[in-house]
Amino acid sequence: MAKKSSFKFVGSSSNNVEDHTCITKFKFQELAAATKDFASQSLFGQGEYRRTFKGCLKSSGQKSSSQDVAIRQIDDESIFTIHGYHDPSLISAIQMRVLLHHPNIVDLIGYSINDKDQMFLIYDFMPLGSLKDYLHVLLRNKKPLDWNTRMKIAAGAAKGIKYLHDKSTPPVILRNIKPSDILLSAEYHPKLSDFLGFKERIPDHDESSHTSFGLVLLELVSGRLAEIEPSLIGWVNCLVVYITQSLYWQAVKEFTAVADPLLKGHYPEQGLYQVLSLASQCLQRKIVSWPRMGYVAKVLSNLASEIYDPNAVQIN
Repeated sequence: MAKKSSFKFVGSSSNNVEDHTCITKFKFQELAAATKDFASQSLFGQGEYRRTFKGCLKSSGQKSSSQDVAIRQIDDESIFTIHGYHDPSLISAIQMRVLLHHPNIVDLIGYSINDKDQMFLIYDFMPLGSLKDYLHVLLRNKKPLDWNTRMKIAAGAAKGIKYLHDKSTPPVILRNIKPSDILLSAEYHPKLSDFLGFKERIPDHDESSHTSFGLVLLELVSGRLAEIEPSLIGWVNCLVVYITQSLYWQAVKEFTAVADPLLKGHYPEQGLYQVLSLASQCLQRKIVSWPRMGYVAKVLSNLASEIYDPNAVQIN
């Protein structure tokens, strides 16, 4: 049985699915009011097939209260069935998505379809934005992430993926995981977002999640767009081979050069190697070379728990 929210929204209607899970279908007018008619100042993020607005939904009842939410307008019709947004299989997928509750998964609160057949998904609001906001081009109001925070984010994302692989029935089809899909709540707690589909039971080795998560790990420690820098992947693979063959000191200067300049040298060499090794394993072409996601989560959690003191060690 899924967790039910005690928060009741003005004008919203709930439908109970067979397992008594409460899913809310919001009226479009509620979303318009929450975002001030989807004003530009409410726009929180934008991607190729989506726009995300920050909204404030008002509650009903004797005591007035409100809840900040993220309202995502979906424009990528390819992720839905050809029968349109009202197709039962899509509604079923939304109902199943509401069932997924994990500390590293963004909660889906409900959905809405307007008279133009546009789909909107309503999620818990993540105040710190996405991992993408802290990589590559740092926004003016963002501070660079230190080593331990990066490991905390990576470990949480891996735990979320493991949950979707092992605990969700049927498992979730993970689309291409990107830094923009890893949202951050208070204290940089990571939560996966931007997935909706399901498929038959799959093994832990899901190609889309392993390869894309390997790219995320590279971006996280290098600050580079690994997806469009194939030379970076080859470089890291070679470095991992060198180190595996006990040529550590011949490779150390090169693999530390992979590190994000925003880290300013404040990271443990051995920890950097472990992350690069995990990324390399996830990016291997042969499935048998991929690590179990549970193992990935364990290694990253250990790295996150080992507090790095930048004053104790300085890499020049």
